[in-house]
Amino acid sequence: MPITGILVPLDGAGIAVSVLPTVVALARPMHTYVHLMAVVDLRKREIPSLYYAANVDDGADPRFDKEDTAPLVPRDARTTGPDALRRVERARAHLADLAGRLQALGIESSYEATIGDPMTDIVRLARRKRFGMIALSPHSRYAIGRGSGRGLGSVTDKVLHSSPIPVLVAPHLPDSPSRPSDLAIQTVIVGLDGSRAAETALGPARQISEACGAELVLLRAIGGRAREAAWAAGAERVGRNIDADFQNSVLRYLEDVSGRVGTPSVTVMGRGDEVTEILGAAQSRPAAIIVMASQGESGLTRWKLGSVTDSVIRQSTWPVVVVPSILAR
Repeated sequence: MPITGILVPLDGAGIAVSVLPTVVALARPMHTYVHLMAVVDLRKREIPSLYYAANVDDGADPRFDKEDTAPLVPRDARTTGPDALRRVERARAHLADLAGRLQALGIESSYEATIGDPMTDIVRLARRKRFGMIALSPHSRYAIGRGSGRGLGSVTDKVLHSSPIPVLVAPHLPDSPSRPSDLAIQTVIVGLDGSRAAETALGPARQISEACGAELVLLRAIGGRAREAAWAAGAERVGRNIDADFQNSVLRYLEDVSGRVGTPSVTVMGRGDEVTEILGAAQSRPAAIIVMASQGESGLTRWKLGSVTDSVIRQSTWPVVVVPSILAR
């Protein structure tokens, strides 16, 4: 499924806008449009001094590195019609300003602001308008719920688990240029484990690599759970070197995938565990983006803390594109 449009949910918090440099780095070379969306959740209080007003100030801190949350409205509180309308209009004005900035960079963009529930409305709009990708900041009010630090909140978890299209989780990039238009993706890293489900990431990764002129890195780790699984499968082979056999099979697999992917690529067999190798590859290469399937050899029907993809998302300081494994069916 080609990435023909990017849906960007924004909640008005300054930190949420930090997703836009990565969105720009994808949208411009891929010649795709961007649709900005705000879902005004009347169950949450709006604090204008912390949100919309600060984002349209060109003098504001461009790093947007302050995490913030929206407190819940008391159960007995009532939001009046005029108050709700003002919140929607404030959100709409915020999105209009950002859309104008994207258009100035040559990116076709549109926007909408509605009242609703971000938990369901984001994915519902993505399905209805057939976007090719959803882009979220992991530190927006949409992303932060229960917990803090590198934890993902309920909305982000909901989108990641229910989205039928790839989801980009893009944190603030500490080494990114001051202007979003200057960011260019130079490396696309695909995490593989030998399964068909994990190979679902190859299509979007190839599309991003070719459009951006970026190096495509196909990586498979042989340490950690992968090595444990190889030993479990080969325990009955007395007299055989299980590690050597496993490494040779991985090398053959990577060579096969490289031939099938249809574009020049570099293969890497990492000797550590999956998370360490993927994050290490991103750190050692310039301007990297990580592309992974939502589930792989483990066959998880729902992510949980500790799974490879989930761990990469939580620990990564680089953008991560999560491709739903259902696309492999």
